Amino acid sequence: MLDDAATRPGAAPEEPDQEAPPAWRLELRRALLEVCVLDDVDLVPTETGLSLLTPDGPRELSARRAALVVGDRRAGDPELRVRLRSWLRCHAHVSAAHLRTAELRPLALGRGHALHPGSGWVRERVPGGVLDVGLGVVGVPGEAGAAPLWPDVVEAVAAAASGGGRRAPDTDAAWRASRLHLDAMGLLAARRVERALRARLAQDAGRSGGPDGGAVDGSGGGSGGGVVDGPGPELTVIDPAGGCDAVTLLASAPLRRWLARADGTGLRAVAVPTRARGWTDLARTDSTFVAAAWAATDPDRRGLQRPALVTDEEVVLAPHWLR
Repeated sequence: MLDDAATRPGAAPEEPDQEAPPAWRLELRRALLEVCVLDDVDLVPTETGLSLLTPDGPRELSARRAALVVGDRRAGDPELRVRLRSWLRCHAHVSAAHLRTAELRPLALGRGHALHPGSGWVRERVPGGVLDVGLGVVGVPGEAGAAPLWPDVVEAVAAAASGGGRRAPDTDAAWRASRLHLDAMGLLAARRVERALRARLAQDAGRSGGPDGGAVDGSGGGSGGGVVDGPGPELTVIDPAGGCDAVTLLASAPLRRWLARADGTGLRAVAVPTRARGWTDLARTDSTFVAAAWAATDPDRRGLQRPALVTDEEVVLAPHWLR
């Protein structure tokens, strides 16, 4: 089901049985042709929408369904093409066999993210109102990392399997396995971060005993050191693990627990401006770097626009005034 997901806050989704205005149909058709030409998605426009070649044969997708994917985005919005591209590539790649293999992964996306398919995709909401978790699929051609498994793709694959006398894939079982995988990767990421932190502390201790006797302060330099402009090699970095990107790892209880308790405060600020990397040492980072890194990232690869405050149970965005 595609629903409120496709729209951003303050905009209502179009009803599935509502006829789209002619001008919007023209915009949608133009966007679909852009995806076809620029992103190499093999589709054929039809009178009612489009025809797409999938592992189960040609599949008809209506203009109304495409309009629901796009939501309130209009021509010129970079998220319009990104959403259509992800949705069409998922349809073109995923079959029942994919839904029974290790190609499925947990995927966390911020609410309002360019690729968020909507509440029908969500399997778990991380307390704090920032992250939703659902199923993703790896190996989709042209997509970096896990791509969201759009709900209508699952419905189409199940219908094709039933029509061919085959057993429909059990996505509930796939989710249970993915959820266990997420916590295992979160524990692995926590151990990696802890090792990196211990190594850095040992290095800093060695520096403090050097000839100059200068202690290393919290800004990443010596007694006169300044703030590092961006995440440098000294920072404690959160890297993807086992097909789970840095944002998705924040949905893992073991990693949140380690982050929150590592310094004894029960709260940790974490920057994850891209899905590819996060870091924990915000004291060593220029206050504007997180927002700048987020803005410089392609919409489909963006993480969280502001630093996240992480506790054992919650992930919330830091207030705008926090520097």
